[in-house]
Amino acid sequence: MGTTKLKLGFYGVTGCAGCQLSVIFQDNDILDIASLVDIQAWPFIKDSNDGNGLDYTFVEGLVANNDDKEVLLGLRKKTKFLVALGACAHTGCIPAYRQFTLKKNYTHLLYQKLKRIRDTKPSPLSDFVKVDFTIPGCPPSKKEILEFVKTIAAGRKPHFPNRPVCFECRQNQSTCLLDLKKPCLGPITRGGCGAVCPAGGFECWGCRGPTDDANIKSMVDILRKHGHKKKFIKDRLVTFSGAKTPAVKRFVYGKNNKD
Repeated sequence: MGTTKLKLGFYGVTGCAGCQLSVIFQDNDILDIASLVDIQAWPFIKDSNDGNGLDYTFVEGLVANNDDKEVLLGLRKKTKFLVALGACAHTGCIPAYRQFTLKKNYTHLLYQKLKRIRDTKPSPLSDFVKVDFTIPGCPPSKKEILEFVKTIAAGRKPHFPNRPVCFECRQNQSTCLLDLKKPCLGPITRGGCGAVCPAGGFECWGCRGPTDDANIKSMVDILRKHGHKKKFIKDRLVTFSGAKTPAVKRFVYGKNNKD
């Protein structure tokens, strides 16, 4: 007797579709994914989509308007497990930066919309529904996506390391960018990416979200010691994960934040 394959769906709300492309651009590994599971719904690339009774639904993007919210709530009702795919779904990413700036700075960029689709505060999926798993990153790693699918297809629970990017920098024997006084967020950012940015001399911006034990205060103290202004530090902290991180929100909105 054959084993029944898991039924999967891939969907997007407001986003750039880059995370879905990370699934597609798996080289020959996309064939492995297709052989392990039954992809029943993927509106981005399929004409016929049955989104009912799915085992796992992967959702890219963030909630930026009422339509996004309605779509997300509907997907949550139809699936056993919902997976936030990428940084926008996980933390709100760059679009959620709007929460940390004055309305006058972006009002001129908004379209005049019908009430039905009016803008809402750009927010990660978990602000509206239960998220069972998260595949972080901007975009998420192709390797992590493949390993996630292999793990669930084998009936096991996916696990993501809680260690910071710095751990992987040490493994790579990369030069510590903080030692060079660059504003690298590696100490507070969840690893798993192979620390590819620091390896190339580019500081970590925190696109994978914070570790569970991220010490925002110590990170800020280090950056201040290196001569970075509070306005710069705030902007860097909220760019990818501010909307998801209470400690970052406290730093941004707390008292005594004047330069």
